[in-house]
Amino acid sequence: MNTTADYDVLVVGAGHNGLAATALLAGRGLRVLCLEKNGYVGGMAGTREILKGCRNDVGASLLFPLAEGIEDELELTRYGVEFIELPIMASNLNSKDSPPAIFYSNSLRMASHVLRRFGVRAMIGFVRLMAFCQYPASLMDRFTPRSVPPTLDELLAKAPSERKRRQIELAFKGSAMDLVDRFLPDARKHRTLRALVAFAAVQSTYKGPFTPGSALCLVYTFAMNEGGGLMRRVKGGMGSLSEALCRSVVDKGGEVRTKTAVRRVVVDAGKAVGVELRDGRRISARAVLSSLDKPATFFGLVGREHLDTALIDRIETIEHRGAFVHLIFKLRRLPSYGPPFEHLNADPHTRFNTTLVPDPELQQASYDACRRGEVPAHPPVGMQIPTVMDRSLAPEGFHIATTYGFFFPCEAPKDERGKLRDEMAERIIDRLSEFLPDLRECIVEQAVFSSDHFAAMQGATHGDFTHGLIHPEQMIGGRLLVRGSAHATPIRDLYLCGASCHPGPGVTFLPGYGAAYEVAEALGV
Repeated sequence: MNTTADYDVLVVGAGHNGLAATALLAGRGLRVLCLEKNGYVGGMAGTREILKGCRNDVGASLLFPLAEGIEDELELTRYGVEFIELPIMASNLNSKDSPPAIFYSNSLRMASHVLRRFGVRAMIGFVRLMAFCQYPASLMDRFTPRSVPPTLDELLAKAPSERKRRQIELAFKGSAMDLVDRFLPDARKHRTLRALVAFAAVQSTYKGPFTPGSALCLVYTFAMNEGGGLMRRVKGGMGSLSEALCRSVVDKGGEVRTKTAVRRVVVDAGKAVGVELRDGRRISARAVLSSLDKPATFFGLVGREHLDTALIDRIETIEHRGAFVHLIFKLRRLPSYGPPFEHLNADPHTRFNTTLVPDPELQQASYDACRRGEVPAHPPVGMQIPTVMDRSLAPEGFHIATTYGFFFPCEAPKDERGKLRDEMAERIIDRLSEFLPDLRECIVEQAVFSSDHFAAMQGATHGDFTHGLIHPEQMIGGRLLVRGSAHATPIRDLYLCGASCHPGPGVTFLPGYGAAYEVAEALGV
């Protein structure tokens, strides 16, 4: 093994993917160092004290099902991760005139609820929608470790039948409402479900539910892991995952350094040979992994002088937008639903995850307002109160809440966005108060962030937590830079290991996992 370099591998960014790659490579006996500019680990899946005495999730707050074997190979339980099962995954509300859609973890209870509240046709339609999504979702390979996906054109060319080809085209090029109208056509009886499905299609895009291409995010959201599984919380917050991975790294002989900012990747004759820190120190390595997105990696760390025109053009076309406002609350008590939803207060689990989903037409209007630089009148809102399930996150007697409002006018002039952020924060609280009328009197302390904060603190281009929105041209093979590789780049020995890689966003560990295996093979271990 070549030992002339300071390290075998340097990993830039201690988010969950960067740390997963670091832990796996250290487990192979490689000399690995992970560098993080912030004083905490986890990145946009980190947890830290933002409000006094609380453990607040910085970004991601729910763990979706993991690919088979990932949890065991990363030894999450061994290094202290505790998972919390959720009796109720979400309480979805549309209006006071429509019944709530409660997503129970128990499938029989869930089916009974949908039948009772929305009827047999809604139940059949929802099942058919899920079934429709599974074929294109399987082609996206969201839960397959180390997969190298084809392009959309290749998928269409290899479709086994004309029917399957049309299904792929609808999933990748159609709008969410093409699917909603097909499977849940009754705008009155299916109102809440229609709104919910429309919202599932837009929260990781810069599209409205009627916009072509929005159906793909719906397919991505509804993709099912063959191993099964449901959403879970992590005790102590999502950052507990990365904190556990840090312990794993150290145990295996690797290193993690926080408060250590990387100024640039050092490139010599088209090859990454190390990094230069902000303080001017250089660290050499046989390979460099970046968990940052593509513009942050290539324009921020590598430099355009090392890139050819085709790569520059490719990266400049990637759509990155963070059209959201993030609020964090410290609450003196658990807020209560008002009429006509008081019956939901009987089970506190209904307040763990409240989603306000306006009609699809209002969601489209919110998107249009956002594009005009205006705060939408009826933004979709999601609020989690994780202390319903985990009291360790707040001081005794208090709760915390984390809230997102969508379609923030993120492309308004920068000098206007602070005012627009505060205006939207008030709009979000007003929206929540329509259903939780005592919310304002419950709030002890709050913090408000927009995507500009994500850009500054996490290095995410335009505050885009997806590292490349879930748009058709940016998924599957569209996320690759080098044919036949999910992680290699045109700069030799520079690899990507974050959510900008296939399969994309979400706390899955798959980008970091795949990058670790690819780099280990390249280094001959």
